[in-house]
Amino acid sequence: MLKMISLKPITQRLAREEKHIMVTGLSRSGKSTLFTSLMAQLTYRAQHIAQSSYDGLPLLSTLPSRRVKSIELIRWKDSLTFPYRENLQALRERRWPASTKNISTFAVDITLRRSNQLLQQLLGDETTRLVIHDYPGEWLMDLPMIEQSFIDWSAHTFAQQSSEPQKSLAQRWNDFVHHFDFTQPANEANTMRLIHAYRDYLQKAKADGVTRLQPGALLLPPEAFDMARWGFCPLPAKITANPRHPWVLTFKKRYRRFIHDWVTHFRDDFFRYSDKQIILTDLLEGLNYGKAYLYEMQETMNHLIASFVYGKRQWYERLHKPLGITKVAFVASKIDMIPEQEQSNLLALLKDITDGAQQQLVEQNVDFEHFVIAAITATKREAQDILFKDAQGNTHRVTFKPIPKQIAQFDPTAVYPFLKAIPPRIHHEGDIRSLHVDKLLDYMLRD
Repeated sequence: MLKMISLKPITQRLAREEKHIMVTGLSRSGKSTLFTSLMAQLTYRAQHIAQSSYDGLPLLSTLPSRRVKSIELIRWKDSLTFPYRENLQALRERRWPASTKNISTFAVDITLRRSNQLLQQLLGDETTRLVIHDYPGEWLMDLPMIEQSFIDWSAHTFAQQSSEPQKSLAQRWNDFVHHFDFTQPANEANTMRLIHAYRDYLQKAKADGVTRLQPGALLLPPEAFDMARWGFCPLPAKITANPRHPWVLTFKKRYRRFIHDWVTHFRDDFFRYSDKQIILTDLLEGLNYGKAYLYEMQETMNHLIASFVYGKRQWYERLHKPLGITKVAFVASKIDMIPEQEQSNLLALLKDITDGAQQQLVEQNVDFEHFVIAAITATKREAQDILFKDAQGNTHRVTFKPIPKQIAQFDPTAVYPFLKAIPPRIHHEGDIRSLHVDKLLDYMLRD
């Protein structure tokens, strides 16, 4: 009788596939909530699917529930681990997870039984390692600065502040820099006065919904770079016109150090692993602030796409780690905050805002798709109305106007309220409900 030979020892390493997903989320887009929801639902799916008829991810065909054997959260190399337990506890207390303050990475080992019994006996289980990289959205804005000189960056920054939505917000800063005495020496006290005035503008602009603010590291200083010592701000054209001006020389030096010691390392060390990308946006915030903010978001998208390396490789080249991102998902979050019948309009608006970014990806032969999701549903929807609870426990009902399919169709008289809803009551992972997250994950896992 022939004895079945097991190939498990030989194929153990080959059976594990790593998929690195980078979530490029602008500040306040909901990255932390998405990661927490995703991990909670995957964990519940692995542990309780046999005992429960509820499946929070029913359209996740790449991970069929009957084949899921285990899902395990593991530490990724020496990086900080995503604070999943802390975030889950926050949701139990009906608080949203805290925004990301540092770089972290978490990996999920998803072990599946093979669909073919013979292959299962020969090769054993197959494991997919899903590696997700997280970082503050503020730092994302600094990547395009790599391609600019300090003088060019200064000119571009002031040009941005000459039109809305930044114009009115930057008035105080512009008045300050206009009357600033640049005949003073560029010593520590004087540079800090100027930088603090600029940082005050950045903080106000961020609070008012502006997305493209540089340097983002001035808003949220990284531990790996001393912004207190090497900080800088844009200088007006009357100063940069003289390349040998003491203030220009001082800030050029600081700018170069910032790019070399922080931004370049942030890009190369962090993003080099990723072969798939989710670009997460909160279009509802843009709708709430107005048309100019939506156009600014569109410009931000175009510049971000230009900051990453994209491109497919042939099958034989994929035996090695890809050098570029091969698949992109454009995602609008928090759709539980709008009526269900407005989802198609929001999807159309997302496609309009990312039109320039799409063209760049088409030229590089990169697959992309658009999604509208809610990582955690926190409202009830009735026709054009949304019902939600605030932090004080009060119930509110708001009515939405139709969402424009394009920025050009935006009605300045329409009201799109920005809802401050608290999370639903959650006791364990199985209580979390999401919208279309399974479609997004299925797209990212499918090759």
